[in-house]
Amino acid sequence: MHNLTPQSADWIDRAPVKYRATREFTATPEEIWAALCDHEQWPEWFGPLSEVENTSPDQTGVGSTRRVIGAGGRLVIDERFVIWDEPRSWGFTVTQASGPVAKIVSSLNERVELQVLAPDRVRVTYLMGLEPLPRRALLCRLARIGVVRALTQALADLESFVIRNR
Repeated sequence: MHNLTPQSADWIDRAPVKYRATREFTATPEEIWAALCDHEQWPEWFGPLSEVENTSPDQTGVGSTRRVIGAGGRLVIDERFVIWDEPRSWGFTVTQASGPVAKIVSSLNERVELQVLAPDRVRVTYLMGLEPLPRRALLCRLARIGVVRALTQALADLESFVIRNR
């Protein structure tokens, strides 16, 4: 595992590289929030992940931590939540990583925002911000299409997961 530079909650807004995906859901903010906070179920709808586990006594709230595993165990990421505004927004900073992430970035934050459009209609935005390692900026720009596609698919799968688990 390699240490990444943890960042504050607002750092994502000024991150050098950002990826964003947005989708309107036919669901309540509470339904979406419950799915987001059920960490162990993320592999059900976030394709690249095979396992997510809580790693702190407090499983929710700012300061809580989790570990995500993907790519057949080659990708391991430790995250610490820096935003927890139920049921509007949550976000984390990556503290350690192995695999491709550790070889590409020095900092990585992610944030999910829920905007209520109607009682059963919510716009969900998934934002990823990162600081590339030296000589990795071009690679991060080239990865934009694939990363945005993966985030867009994850949001579609999240909506299906929420509807299935009503």
